[in-house]
Amino acid sequence: MINFSFTLLNPWGKRWQNVWSRTYKTPFENKFIELELHKDTTIVSFMLHLTTRQSHGGLSMELGILGYSFNFNFYDNRHWSYELDRYFNYGEE
Repeated sequence: MINFSFTLLNPWGKRWQNVWSRTYKTPFENKFIELELHKDTTIVSFMLHLTTRQSHGGLSMELGILGYSFNFNFYDNRHWSYELDRYFNYGEE
């Protein structure tokens, strides 16, 4: 797992609103892209999060400036089984 983030927020702000959000299927099996735009209390922020071998692992990036944050998420929709050491879908044996 790699995680890097920097955030500077307005401490007196109280807003949070999902302005826009979409999820897209990709040509890769079990992989999806999610895009979101939020109104929030961000002055400036940057986040990079990369995970593997865990539930919904993938790449997530966020960029925020002056009260708006944009989030990009490329992820696997399956769950990770630590006992089997592999991804599985519910209903599999």
